[in-house]
Amino acid sequence: MNPCPPNLSLLPWPQQITLDQQGDSDPQASDPADELGLPEFEWIEGVDLRVDDYLRQLFTPASGLRHRVHICMEITAQESGPPYLGMDESYSLTWNAGRVLVRAATTWGGLRACATAYQLLSHAELPSFCRIEDQPRFLWRGLCLDVARHFFPLPTLLQVVEGMALLKMNVLHLHLTDDQAFRFASPGWPALASEQHYSRQQLEQLVAFGSARGIRIVPEIDMPGHVNHWLTAYPEWGLHPVAPTDRFGVHPACLDPTREVVYRALNVLLQDVAEVFPDEYIHLGGDEVSPDWWQQSEAITQFMADNGMASTQDLANYFLQRLVAITQGLGRKPVAWDEVLHPDMPTCLVQNWRGVTTRDQALQLGQDCLVSAPFYLDLNYPADVHYAFDPSADQQSQILLEDQSLEDVRLQHVAQGMAWTRMWREGAVDLVEPLGGASVLGGEACLWSELVDPDTLPTRLWSRLPAVAERLWSSASCRQIDHLYERLEGCWETLSPHPYTHQQQRLAGLGLSDRQIFLLSFLEPIKWYGRLLGEEALLARIAGREMPQARPYRVTTPLGRAVDFLAPESWSAHVLAKSLKHLGWDALEPLRSAVRDCPGPWPDDVAPAIQALGAVNAELTACQRNDASIQQCCDALLALYRPYGEYLPGLIPPIVDWLRSRPDQEGR
Repeated sequence: MNPCPPNLSLLPWPQQITLDQQGDSDPQASDPADELGLPEFEWIEGVDLRVDDYLRQLFTPASGLRHRVHICMEITAQESGPPYLGMDESYSLTWNAGRVLVRAATTWGGLRACATAYQLLSHAELPSFCRIEDQPRFLWRGLCLDVARHFFPLPTLLQVVEGMALLKMNVLHLHLTDDQAFRFASPGWPALASEQHYSRQQLEQLVAFGSARGIRIVPEIDMPGHVNHWLTAYPEWGLHPVAPTDRFGVHPACLDPTREVVYRALNVLLQDVAEVFPDEYIHLGGDEVSPDWWQQSEAITQFMADNGMASTQDLANYFLQRLVAITQGLGRKPVAWDEVLHPDMPTCLVQNWRGVTTRDQALQLGQDCLVSAPFYLDLNYPADVHYAFDPSADQQSQILLEDQSLEDVRLQHVAQGMAWTRMWREGAVDLVEPLGGASVLGGEACLWSELVDPDTLPTRLWSRLPAVAERLWSSASCRQIDHLYERLEGCWETLSPHPYTHQQQRLAGLGLSDRQIFLLSFLEPIKWYGRLLGEEALLARIAGREMPQARPYRVTTPLGRAVDFLAPESWSAHVLAKSLKHLGWDALEPLRSAVRDCPGPWPDDVAPAIQALGAVNAELTACQRNDASIQQCCDALLALYRPYGEYLPGLIPPIVDWLRSRPDQEGR
């Protein structure tokens, strides 16, 4: 890959970059004491209104621009319609002596260049010369956001779109419906809408806002499963009436695929959806259908027998065929989760979530594919775990990465539970060549919202989404994890809100002192925590056993504890790791001092983890005094690296790595 200077925080990293670090860092830079002015804009030929508007929205007095610059734009083909799959997002950008020159073939490339210019000019120091030639690796670079379990108001969605644009992502996939709620207001079926839902005007505003930033809004109406809420309003679409539910978990209720009334209803519903969302794709769901729900009906089993269907999978494929026909009749293309895979399935873009083998099953059937399996942000995995997976990599290398993650010390407390992913490897195909030219179009990060609401979103989303964005945009050779982490901090400075600043603010809102917040910043939430699953299910998941169906979590359960606001990965631990290399034992002193002197009281759920930090300090003290060998200290620290309730002391791995790397460890 291109050399990646640590002080140049571009994310995602460009395909090609040429740098000159010689001479003055920025001949046109303002004196810090001066009032910072806005950049001058110049259009070589014409004005692309979308790009011009976006430039002026980025570079405002509030943006804190550190340089007085002249931005010159040249867009060859201006596009006034909505963004689309396959749009040209390439651009070139040259920085030289206080001047930025951007050239792009289309509006979409111009928008991506604006994001790069904003990131570049946010640096305090710049190279004297920088030339970037850039284009995305994948056509589809998305985020699936679950707005059904927790409702995210329109301002929050607009903020998400803003951040995605800076990361050069181009699809916001809205999971609008589930067992617990229905967030779309259908004029044809008004009783479907939950109390909290989006009006047509709000969704049209979101679509327009996204379009102005080159981001498509793809709606998902999940069916035939995940429809408990549907059947409380229109029980005639199912087998029998169901009660409303706000409990988390997959509920068995399904639409009845044998009734023509269901398809007439779906035709009206999807027509309502198509009128609001202009994108060529509509996501139809298709995941986690309960076969028992259908098998309990004599009418359904008779229908299957009469039509030569050997299994409920055949019935699900029949439903998909009917649904795809409706979707195509509306001039739209279907997307569905990978449970819809079937030898006789219709043409459908398949979204893969069950491991790399189902990706290859889709390609083997001639179906284009989106990869999401390694990019589930709700699992609270570190950024580098997501970053390691390549959507197009061969099956064996991906399986190797899945197995390596089971050995990752940071995931050991859930390693047994993670092994359930191996079940999807059964029936794997050895893909030689995709049928009919099928390909991986790209991928989506997924954030399911059982434990995420608008107030906890920033730490859960922005701490890791940039890593996925880079994997989907940048070259496959861009894999240096250290450089990724070096650039992340600069990237967060351009996003709003900054995930770790948001974390501090919310912890302060709980009444914690600055020193308490400092200590908490070295903790992480365990990768699945009890509030979501319940203690019984949590222990089953950790042990790799089947989880009980009954879980205590409800959509209405407030998310306002310290663990809810902590980012999945401790940035303080990363900073500590870096300082240990330069300062040694001195780097640990602020932490050890805080452990010794930090007064309580602590919230009950936090106290055990803070006591664990005290035990860490005791082990380090013994090691520094030579009362224990480095090996003994490392063993003792790793024994402390375990869940304390719902918290994990994230500082232990970097400390252990540093101790093991010390040149004086031999013979101790």
